[in-house]
Amino acid sequence: MKFNKKAIILVLQHLMELRQGIPIEQHLSYLERPLATKSRGIHAPFEEPCLLIAEVENRLKTCGRDGFLCKVHYALEESEESIARSLGLSEEEVHRGIKTAIKYISYKWEKVESYREFRRKRR
Repeated sequence: MKFNKKAIILVLQHLMELRQGIPIEQHLSYLERPLATKSRGIHAPFEEPCLLIAEVENRLKTCGRDGFLCKVHYALEESEESIARSLGLSEEEVHRGIKTAIKYISYKWEKVESYREFRRKRR
């Protein structure tokens, strides 16, 4: 499965609906294909949204703290400022962590390099 950055953000913004198996409507022109569609045949309608969110969350886990920051920022709609204050980080660290994690998980996947190596190259 391949994602672009905007698709990852859209998935995170609809995290709760997707976890419940509710498909989200695709009305954004920048996505190549629907994020979740009604299925025909042997698959139940809730399967694709569940698989989609599982894939995104699995990728976020590989990013450690930065993946967690992405979830808090996009799914819970917390500002970077409030996240920084709560975790004792600078706003720049939070912003950079979120941005780097989004780039990593939307980059090419099957990852050859670890998230740590990816971050080191980007600095």
